[in-house]
Amino acid sequence: MLWVTRDYVHIDRVASPWLIKRFVDKRAQFIFLPRDEISDFVAKTSAIPFDTGGIGVELDHHVCNDEKHCTFDAIIEKYKLENDEALQRLRKIVRAADTGGINEEPLAWALEVIAVGTPFLVDSDHEALEQEFPVYDAVYAYFQQQIIREKFKDEIEKLKSRGERQSFIKQKLHKSK
Repeated sequence: MLWVTRDYVHIDRVASPWLIKRFVDKRAQFIFLPRDEISDFVAKTSAIPFDTGGIGVELDHHVCNDEKHCTFDAIIEKYKLENDEALQRLRKIVRAADTGGINEEPLAWALEVIAVGTPFLVDSDHEALEQEFPVYDAVYAYFQQQIIREKFKDEIEKLKSRGERQSFIKQKLHKSK
């Protein structure tokens, strides 16, 4: 499917394509346009618009229970991805980084640093996604292993080496897929 958003990607316009590609539409293609060209493009192509900066689309920033939510939240809600605990932890830092709550979540600063720096290393929004997707993969995996460490704390503590612990966690990660 074809998806369209604003050009000059930043946190939500990297995190959302990552989320779409990993959990919603593995074959997604992304188009980046100036805000004022998105509506015409959608009318001509039936692309799915997201994070358009307020032109009234479903997958955009919104308020939920008096809390600012970003497009990443909207995608999780629409595609019913709330049951993935690691994704929920990632969601919390993406929201903080993108909606003005960056000081509430220490890891949100990492996303901000990467989002600000990456565009200076690449020539296009597509290249920025290529460079930043592995970061989101790693943060997601970090949260997955954190959850496994919490759930299997006693078993992990009995293992003698870092290698054994890592092997145990990897095994649990692969079983959950």
